[in-house]
Parts: sequence; structure tokens; C-alpha cells
Amino acid sequence: ERDSWFNETVLKESGIDFKNFEEERIEKLEKKYENDIETILAEQRYGVVNGILKQTLSTSLKSRLDFTEKLDKILLHRIVGLPLFLIIIAGVMGFVFNGSAPFIDWVDGFFADFVGKYVGILVEGTPEWVQGLVVDGIVGGVGGVLTFVPLMVLLYFFLAVLEESGYMNRVAFLMDKIMRKVGLNGKAFVPMVIGFGCTVPAIYATRTLEDENSRRLTAAISPFMSCGARLPVYGLFTAAFFGTKAGITVASLYLLGIFVAIGMGMFLNRFPQFKTQNTALLIELPPYRIPSLKVIFNSTWNRLKEYLKKATTVILGVLILLWALTYFPNNGDASKSYMASIGRVISPVLQPTGFANRWEPVAAILPSIAAKEVVVGFMAQVLEDEPVENQETEIEEAVEEETTFMQDFKDQIIGLGLATKDSILGMIDIRNVSGLFAAPDEETIAEENGNGLIEATSKLWENDDHGSLRAYSFMAFILLVVPCAVTLAAIKQEFGWKFLGFVTLFMIGIPYIVSTLIFQIGKLLI
Repeated sequence: ERDSWFNETVLKESGIDFKNFEEERIEKLEKKYENDIETILAEQRYGVVNGILKQTLSTSLKSRLDFTEKLDKILLHRIVGLPLFLIIIAGVMGFVFNGSAPFIDWVDGFFADFVGKYVGILVEGTPEWVQGLVVDGIVGGVGGVLTFVPLMVLLYFFLAVLEESGYMNRVAFLMDKIMRKVGLNGKAFVPMVIGFGCTVPAIYATRTLEDENSRRLTAAISPFMSCGARLPVYGLFTAAFFGTKAGITVASLYLLGIFVAIGMGMFLNRFPQFKTQNTALLIELPPYRIPSLKVIFNSTWNRLKEYLKKATTVILGVLILLWALTYFPNNGDASKSYMASIGRVISPVLQPTGFANRWEPVAAILPSIAAKEVVVGFMAQVLEDEPVENQETEIEEAVEEETTFMQDFKDQIIGLGLATKDSILGMIDIRNVSGLFAAPDEETIAEENGNGLIEATSKLWENDDHGSLRAYSFMAFILLVVPCAVTLAAIKQEFGWKFLGFVTLFMIGIPYIVSTLIFQIGKLLI
């Protein structure tokens, strides 16, 4: 500041405009180094720091920093850095889906063929509505949600690896220039990255930002990040409609959330209550390190524990309510239920989005505001729902079969072993990763449709030329719509009722517009 004051004083006495002089110097520097002034100054500072470190650090630490510096030249390169990030995310999704698919099939069969079978025998002879509540409402609903636990475990595991290795901090650095277009710096991307796990801590993480406007803007766009609760919905619909392209499809949804967040940030930054100060990014870039397995497993377990807690409390309560709305007043005929009536009333408004030609996905949107995982449980209830008479017949057949409980249990253990083997082979076989970008063959489709819920979901738009497009539009809507009730509570706590009302309306209008654009433009191109 002293030097700036001195230079300004001297230049004024010489008749030179200090502001224009500074702008000219900045312009020359940016032209010479082909970069913006903030990056140039940061590189110069780090250059001096690195020079000091090389003279003072021990040989082992110096070699570690040299490795970090060499790797950063590639991963943080201004041209290839962002594409490499996208490739890494797509690769992670490939491993997640290839590794979890065998376990998803096993869990689905475990609840449908083992738990459902013997629970059905236990409630045999009770009133029809009790059998429906227990078998369809509780076992079927919660079983449908828990089916995708393997997928979430692998996702949380790989995200923890990226975080503990030091790469996620570099993602914030990579996103700095893009975030500046929004009026934020790369530090604001950290809450957004946290939002990939859960939106609630992402809202609280905005406390680390410098000014209130930056906090409000980041809180308004962070819910567009695809949290883990949405992943079971993606897993169900991509398996039903996209086959081996599931991984790349989910990666595109993650990117869609990022791009929508950036676009909405640029729009909101025009308004005074969101106008932010363009401050420089100051973030630690730790040396790359081999992640600790203990830390990774703890991180994975803590995230999974929260999911399981919701599945056995909030989600279970919502699913029981949904079962009642889909069972009554016609004793199990979902197409004539209260929920179907609600879906059909809302459907005309959502027709431009493409997925509203069926009442089931429309009806699933309302309970998704309680928790996104409910969508899968709801689909398990309404799509695999069978008349109670058929259930009783299956139970009687099960009783007449000679297979015992222990034999069935043994078969489940053998199935789990086979699923583990197939999962390992699926992740290490490079052909499975390359298959993300190829159309599935008939054998692959037949294998995937062995999952009852996936097969039932695929019939939503069976023989529909735009079935996959409708499914993608629905997933985009689930991605962008109000995340969950707990997130709304966090926003209210941090910013008040007025801001909560704005965000709620904001996250109802945006998914409608985006899903409509996806379907209407996609329909013209396909």
C-alpha cells in the first residue's frame, strides 16, 4: 500500500493518470504471460516460495514436493486440467457402476426372494391390507431403497480417495476462473463439492466465505450439485434405460448440475442482494499423498450410516404413507389410488417435460422433497405391485416347496460370493470401462433386466421411441428440484424465511425449464 501511494503521488506530480498507468501495466503483463493478473501474481509468489523451500527442506520432503509439482503441471494445466477432471469423474462413475451392478442384483433378489418370501409366510392369514403394508409397504419399499446401498458405498469410497489424495482441493483451483464468471472465487466451489455428498453440510460450509452476498449466492446454487441421495434414482433409471452407458449418463448429470449452477450464479450475480466482491482465491494445495485406508473407510461408513439412518426412520415413515396413498381406496390397485389421482392432476402442467405422460414419475416428485431416496421405494411399490391374491398364491407355493429356510439362506450366501467375484472382475476388466461409451448388446440387456425393479421401471416407456429421453428428463428434474426437507431447514436457519421462499420457488422453476428444454430439443435431434 505504501509503494502504491508513493507511485500514485509521483505519477500525479508528473501529470500521469495513475489508474490508466496501472491498467496499461496489467494489460502488458497479461499479454506477455497469456494469463490473468491474479494468476500471474500468484505464480510469482509461489515461485519465490518454492525457491526458498528447495533450499531449506529435507531430501525426502523435497522429492515429495517435486513429485507434486510435476503432477500439478499436468492436472492443473490451463488447457488439459479440466478435461482430465471430467475424464477422472467419468472413470470413477464407470468403476462405481461396474462394481456395484452384481451387488445390486443380489440385494434386490435377497429382499424379493428371501426376506419378502418368509415375511409373507409370517403374515399369512392376516387381513389383506396388513399383508400389503408389510410385504409391499415396508419390505418392498425399504428393500428398494437399500438395493442401491452397494452403489453408494463405492461412490463414497472413491470420493473419499479423491479427497484424501489432495486432488479435490485442486478441483477448487481448477474451477477458480470459471467461478469468477459467477462473481465468486474457487473457494466457493468447495461447498459445491461438499454438495456432491450431501447438500445440508454444503449450506453450512458457506460460513467459510468472506461476505454475506457470497454466502447467499453459493447457498442458492449449491443445491444443484448432485448429492448422494439422488444416486439411487440415477442407478434405477440408467440401468433400466441406458444399459452399459449408465456411467457416462450419470457423469453427464453431475456436469449438468455444475453447468446449471454456474449459469444461475451468473444470472443471480446481476442483482444487488447477490452481487459479490471478486476476491482472489487463497486455498491450500497439500502435497499428493497415498490415502489412509482407515480414513477412507471411516468417511465411507459415516456417509453410509447417515443414509441408513434415514432409510430406517424418515424414509420408512414416508414410504408407509405412500403405500397407504397407493393402496387405498381400491385395495392395492395403484392405477386407481389416491396417489395416481394426484399424479394425473399435476401431469398436464408437466407435459412439456416429456416424462409426465405417465403418472408414476409425476407422483414421485412430491415425496422426493422429503427425501430423494423415497423415489426408488415409491417406484418399487407402484411398479412391482401385484394383487394380494397373487401374493397369497406365491406364498402357498413357497410353503409347498421342499426347500427349507437354511437351504434358501445358503443359496443367498453363495449368491453373495458370486456377486463379489463378478464385482471385482467388472472393475478390473478394461472392456467394461470402454463399454460406457458403447451401446449394450442383447445379452447385456437380458442380464440387467434380471433385476425385478429395473425390469418393471423399463416398462414405464416400453416401446417408446423417446423412452430414454423421457427417463433422462425425469432424472434431470430430480437433480434440480428442491433437494430435501432437511436442506430447506438448513437454509432457513442460515438465511431466514424470505431467502428460503425464494430458493424453493427458484428450485421448482429451474428444473421445469431445464427438463422441458432437454426433452423438446432432444426430441428434435433424435
